[in-house]
Parts: sequence; C-alpha cells; structure tokens
Amino acid sequence: FRQAVYTAIDIFRNRRNERDIHKNPLQKQYYEKRDDSDKLKLDTIEED
Repeated sequence: FRQAVYTAIDIFRNRRNERDIHKNPLQKQYYEKRDDSDKLKLDTIEED
C-alpha cells in the first residue's frame, strides 16, 4: 500500500511539473512553408 501511495505522489508531481513547463511556450520564430506571403523577416531593418 505504501508503494502505491508514493507512486501516486510521484505521478501527481510529475504531471504538475509537466504542466508548469508547458504553460508558457516560446513564440514561433517561423511560419509554415505553405504560405510565403507571411514570412517572418528577421534580418531586415525597418525604416521610418
């Protein structure tokens, strides 16, 4: 019974940690290749 309790605690902690890790993912630095009209241009300088 003790092993089942500790296993349940480990599962709960792992799921909570996994949720926290994936809560705020980084923004994509690229777009899909299907549509070339919305390419993200990182090397261009905008002039006002």
